[in-house]
Amino acid sequence: MLKDAVARVLRLVSVKNLYNLFGLILIIVPVSFYLGWSIAYDTWTDVGLYSFAAPLVVFGILVLMLTAEKYGRHTTES
Repeated sequence: MLKDAVARVLRLVSVKNLYNLFGLILIIVPVSFYLGWSIAYDTWTDVGLYSFAAPLVVFGILVLMLTAEKYGRHTTES
């Protein structure tokens, strides 16, 4: 039973899935931090906060785009 569970988890672990996870983390964490910080301190136009969050979100989007380009979203037969 444990061996089957480990085998199922290992099938999900691939380079593509790890890149997708990393890209999503690079998007979710700074957006959450920006929203939390802005709500807590009522600073919706903090330039320092933008300079932290914006590049991380852009890099997260780029990682997802790179993953989609390199590994493809789905396989197609020509």
